[in-house]
Amino acid sequence: MTARFAAMLPLRLLACEALPGPGAAAPDRPRPLPETLDDATLAYVAAMRETFDQLRQVAGQLAGVLVLAVASGQGVAGHPLLELADTALGTAADAVRGRRPPPRGAHHHRHLARALEQFGLALTAARLNLRASDEAATDAIMAPLRAGFSELQSAANVLPGFEVVAFSQGCCARHSGPPLPVLIRPNT
Repeated sequence: MTARFAAMLPLRLLACEALPGPGAAAPDRPRPLPETLDDATLAYVAAMRETFDQLRQVAGQLAGVLVLAVASGQGVAGHPLLELADTALGTAADAVRGRRPPPRGAHHHRHLARALEQFGLALTAARLNLRASDEAATDAIMAPLRAGFSELQSAANVLPGFEVVAFSQGCCARHSGPPLPVLIRPNT
């Protein structure tokens, strides 16, 4: 277990007993958001967007390493993506631990703390289990990875400004705006 992950363990105290546990079914639709947010909540949203994006990147990095392990059939426990995920996870943990949420941001903050915990477990499992590709090793990583991603989805439903899937970065975004400039000119 890395020192950074060990430092994140106190975040468990932030878990909300009133919320369903990891892997529980999400509500059919998010609760309606208030029409306006107070200044403290707006400041919280602005401050935590980068942290949310870092957690999304951690999920992608862990999933990428998992796909690589399964596709190659080889151990990838020392893959550089795991170090990148560890660094991003540590930065996100510092941000979550260092920010006291306003009352309207507390629910969101609890989901971020739970996502941190689950991604930390997935990262530890990846380092321990991705020495060989087998179903048990994959399951040890997938369970906390799915739980962490579920927490990110829940966090995105609680406050505006958080997207689990950033459609603005996808190929579909290119079709919705003005055409991009042509970078390659045909031979004439």
